[in-house]
Amino acid sequence: MDLRKSVVLLLLLLPNLLWGQEKFFYPRVDSITIDYRSDNHWLDSIDAGFIGDINLRPAAGFEQLMEHNLAKNIFSNTGGLAYLFESKKVIPKFSGLPYVGFQYAFGTKVTQDLKVEYQQFYRPQTHLHFMYNRRTSNGLLRNSGYTLNDLSLLFYHQKKRYATNVDAYFGAYDYAENFGIATDTLLQDFAIEFTPINNETAQTKVRKLDVKWDNYFRIIGDSLIGTGLKTRHQYTLTNRKFEDQIFNDSLYDTLYIDTLATRDQYQTGRISNGAGFYFSSPYFQIDATINHSYWRNQNLGVNRDTNELFVHSNLSATFKNKFFLGNEFYFNILGAIGEIKDYVRLDYRIVKNLDFRGKVNFENVYPDPYQRFHQANYYQWEIDKLKMQQKLQVSGGIKYGDTSFVQANVLWTTITNGRYFIGNQWRQDTLDVVSVGAIQVKGAIRLKWFAFYPSITYRFGSANFAYQPVFSTMNRISFSFKLFKAKKLGMAVGTDVGYETAYQYMAYNNVLDVYAPLQNGAKAGNMLKLNAFLALSIDQFRFFVKAENLSSLWNDATTRIDVNYPITPMMIRIGITWDFFN
Repeated sequence: MDLRKSVVLLLLLLPNLLWGQEKFFYPRVDSITIDYRSDNHWLDSIDAGFIGDINLRPAAGFEQLMEHNLAKNIFSNTGGLAYLFESKKVIPKFSGLPYVGFQYAFGTKVTQDLKVEYQQFYRPQTHLHFMYNRRTSNGLLRNSGYTLNDLSLLFYHQKKRYATNVDAYFGAYDYAENFGIATDTLLQDFAIEFTPINNETAQTKVRKLDVKWDNYFRIIGDSLIGTGLKTRHQYTLTNRKFEDQIFNDSLYDTLYIDTLATRDQYQTGRISNGAGFYFSSPYFQIDATINHSYWRNQNLGVNRDTNELFVHSNLSATFKNKFFLGNEFYFNILGAIGEIKDYVRLDYRIVKNLDFRGKVNFENVYPDPYQRFHQANYYQWEIDKLKMQQKLQVSGGIKYGDTSFVQANVLWTTITNGRYFIGNQWRQDTLDVVSVGAIQVKGAIRLKWFAFYPSITYRFGSANFAYQPVFSTMNRISFSFKLFKAKKLGMAVGTDVGYETAYQYMAYNNVLDVYAPLQNGAKAGNMLKLNAFLALSIDQFRFFVKAENLSSLWNDATTRIDVNYPITPMMIRIGITWDFFN
C-alpha cells in the first residue's frame, strides 16, 4: 500500500477512534489529506487565508475595520477596546501524518505577515496543535509601525482513566500611536509618508495571556461511556502600557499626573480553579464544576481585587457526523452575583452538501474592571454603582454545495445598558438599547478555468448606533489554468471589484485604545474598491502577487475612515505558502 492510500485509510479511521474520547475539547474537527493546501483555499484565493484588510488606524486596525464587523465586535467587547476584539488561535485538524503549514507575505513599507502551523497526532490518544502568527510593518504613515504576535497551542493526552487538555494563548502587540494626520492638504499630490502627523513619539504595548487546563478522571465505565471527576483551571492576563515622551496641550487640557511625559499602565489578571463531575457517551456529554475565581486589577501601583464563586457547565449532543448541539453555561453566585453567560451552538447536515449552523449567545455581566476604575495622565474615572449589561447575539448560516456553493449568513446583536466611551468619559446612561446586524449572501461558481466569488452584505441597526455601511459588496473574478506540457505549473489571475455605501465612522482614542461613538455625524464616503492578483503553484509550493487598493488611484485621497485617518493608499504584497506532510 503506497503512502497516499495509507494516509487516506488512517484519516477514515481517526474520527471513529477519537470521537468517543475527545468530544469535550474538539466536538467538530475537519480531517485533512495529503492534498491539503493553503488553509484549504484554491490557488485563486490563497491570499484570503492569512493577510487581512490593512487600514491606517494604529496597528493597521488589527487588519480589520471596526465598522465593517460591528455586530460581531460589540458583543465580544462592548467597551470597544481595539486590542481585545480578536485573538488568532489555532484550529485543530485531524492529520494522518505530521503537518506543517507555512505562509508568508511581504510588501509596501516592509509590511509582513507570517503564519506557521503544526499539527500532529502521535497516536489517537495524544495530539498537538500549534500556530504562530506574526504581523509587522514600518507603517504607511509616519510613526505607525507595529509588531503583532499571536501564539496558540492545543495539547491533548489520554491514558487509561485519565484525560487532559491544555489550551494556551499568548499575544504580544507593540505599535506606534501617531494620533492621525495633522492636515490632508498634501495627500492629493504627494506620497502619504510626507503628510505630517499629530504625534511622533507615542507607543502602546499590550500583553495578553489565556491558559486553560482541563482534567478528566474516569471512575466508572470505559472510553466510550463513562463518568467521573473533572477539574477546571484557567489563568488570564491583560496588560497595556501607553507611553508618550511629549506633552501636547493642543489635544488635552487636563493633566492628573505628569506635565512632562505620559506613562499610563494597567494590568488585570484572573485565576480560577474548579472541580465537579462529567458524563460521556457517544451521543451525549455533560460536565459541571463549581469554581473559585480571584482577579486583581493593578493600575499605576493601585491594586483592587475580588474573590468570586461561579458554576460552569458544558453540554453537547451528537449524532454521527450530521448533528451537533452544544451549550456552555456560566453563573456567578458570589462576588458578581447574578452574572450569566450562556452560549448555544447548533451544527446540522441536512443532506449531503447542505449544512446549517447557528449560535445564540447571551451575557448578563458587569463592566470590566478597566471600565470601573482607572487612573491615567489625561483621564480618570470610577463607578460608584455597578450596573449590569445585557448582550444577546443570534447568528445562523446555511450553505449548499461544495466546490461551487451558495451561502447565506445572518448576524444580529443587541446590547442593553451598554457602557461606552462617549464625550471623554464612560457612559451607561446615554445609549439604552443598541441593535446592529448584518445579512450576507456569498458563493462560488467554479467552471473548468473560470471562477466567480460574489459576496453581498446588507447591514441594519438602531438609529442611535448607525456606525456601519448599510450595503457593501466584494466580488472576485479569476481565471486558472495549467502551463506547459507536463501541466505541473498552475497559474491564476484575477481581480476583486467592490463597493460600499457611506457610513458614519467611530473615533479611535489613541490614549485609551478604544473606539468611541461620534456624535457629529462625520462620515466615510461611498467607496469603490479594486484589487488585482497573480498566483502560481508547483505541487506544495504556491506564490502570489497582489496589488491592493488600486481604487485609491481615483478615490478622493482625503476621504476619512476616522477623524484623523484617511483611506489606505495602494499597496503591493508578495507571498508564498508551503504545506509539508512528513
